[in-house]
Amino acid sequence: MKLFVSILLFTSQLFAQAATDSKLRSRGNSFNPDIGINTLFLYQNSNRGNDANVENPNGLTVQEAELQFSADVDPYWRFISTFALHQEFDDSVTPPAREWVFEPEEAFAESMDLPFMTIKVGKFKTAFGKHNTLHTHAFAFIDAPLANQYLLGDEGLNDVGLSASVLLPTSWFSEFTLQGVSGRSEGLDYFASNSANSTVMVGHLKNLWDINDTLTFELGLSGASGKNIDEEKTDLAGADLTFKWRENESKAFIWSTEFLQRKQNRTAFKENAEGFASWIQYQFARRWWLQVRGEELTFKEQDPAALEPLPEKQKKQSILVGYIPSEFSGIRLQYDQLNDGATDDEKRVLLQFNYSIGAHPAHAY
Repeated sequence: MKLFVSILLFTSQLFAQAATDSKLRSRGNSFNPDIGINTLFLYQNSNRGNDANVENPNGLTVQEAELQFSADVDPYWRFISTFALHQEFDDSVTPPAREWVFEPEEAFAESMDLPFMTIKVGKFKTAFGKHNTLHTHAFAFIDAPLANQYLLGDEGLNDVGLSASVLLPTSWFSEFTLQGVSGRSEGLDYFASNSANSTVMVGHLKNLWDINDTLTFELGLSGASGKNIDEEKTDLAGADLTFKWRENESKAFIWSTEFLQRKQNRTAFKENAEGFASWIQYQFARRWWLQVRGEELTFKEQDPAALEPLPEKQKKQSILVGYIPSEFSGIRLQYDQLNDGATDDEKRVLLQFNYSIGAHPAHAY
């Protein structure tokens, strides 16, 4: 009997230890973040890209590679970081140089347990407009709209700061976001105050209505204001409008329009520039999309002493055909025609290959 009891106790200890080890292993695995990698390969052929020493020469290149880590810190916070690998063009040397750069695109913590509110702290794409919040692989077209490129910069309004988003008590989805950022990150030369205490304030109001089971309507209003390098004021304004209709997995229609404006008061001059982009996306089969886009960018006032002033007006039209077999891969063919006041319009063909592996976070609606 004693032997039986001893065997029973020993067996119970083994099972208890095995259960404990299993819990520890499970808990240990939960500490590993979700990891995802997205890579974009891009082929270009343009009548302005025949010189190898221009910023975007013809040929095949790696447009961008993104490495993302995301995980719950605890029941109250989630942390997300995204690093981007791409080439930077330096035309200040002869011949112009290209070097690979690996840098943080976003790194922020976001609250998960606050009722009706979300707090975000770190480096993030600000909630200014609709396109500014997107990563490159989630762009509606292969390239960003002209207004975003010229008025917000190559990296967009992406900066270090603090954000608070609040759901408003309305019968429809209505969210107001208020953010304070430094204004001194790379590419934000339209702010770039010399004062360490200067803050750029960003506000965004998003409204979304369900018209019926298949159609939604979204309206967004954005604004940003802060001091520039002359300690004068720079203001940004934006509005976006989107209709989305989806009947099933094989048929969908999206019409989206976004307007941006930038005004700078500088010591020696004033700048006033604005632009818009409007595009249609039509899914006509399970894996196929057809898209068209029209854009215009206007500089009403700019630095009269600039060595290379920007064209007063640019117009661009694009058409795209996309083959998207799954959420992890896609091939898109785009044709652009740009009228920027030069003798000949730029005519460009782009072919993009998009691949993702690992954890794949949901895209913004």
